[in-house]
Amino acid sequence: MVVASLLATVAFQVATTPPGGVWQDDYKVDANGNPVKEPHMAGTSIMAHIQRMAYGEFMIFNPLAFLSSLSIILLLLSGFPIERRRWMWTQMVIMWLAIMGSAAQHIAGDTRGMLKDVTDVSAVCWLCLMGVVFMGNVVRLCVWVLRKWGYLKKKEKKNSDEDDEDKHEQV
Repeated sequence: MVVASLLATVAFQVATTPPGGVWQDDYKVDANGNPVKEPHMAGTSIMAHIQRMAYGEFMIFNPLAFLSSLSIILLLLSGFPIERRRWMWTQMVIMWLAIMGSAAQHIAGDTRGMLKDVTDVSAVCWLCLMGVVFMGNVVRLCVWVLRKWGYLKKKEKKNSDEDDEDKHEQV
């Protein structure tokens, strides 16, 4: 809940104050009263004006992070039985989307100079880590499906009586 709230706060703040800031004035005509080639209005994003593609990517990932975070908060507050595996899995996937969206918006927002190079290397490392996590979850899902369909032996559960006896023998 805390992480989801933090991600929602960051995504909201970044949407209201985008990278590069916003124009502080209207610029529609030059000093002579002639229309300018590239006008802008106060309150619009500077990044949207200068780097359209990067801003487009940024504005795809920012709502993804924001709405995923709000979804996690809503699911946790709604009273669904979070002890059940399906709800935990659903929340894990949505939280994964929120974190990926937040990371992707950060990567899309850093588009110039040496910081861009550092961000690119960090992004590759991040994607490798996410690939490992994703593949681990795919393997877990495949094992679960194979056990459910009977192709793999189900886990053996220990009896609580045996556990109690083992504990008493150790003492």
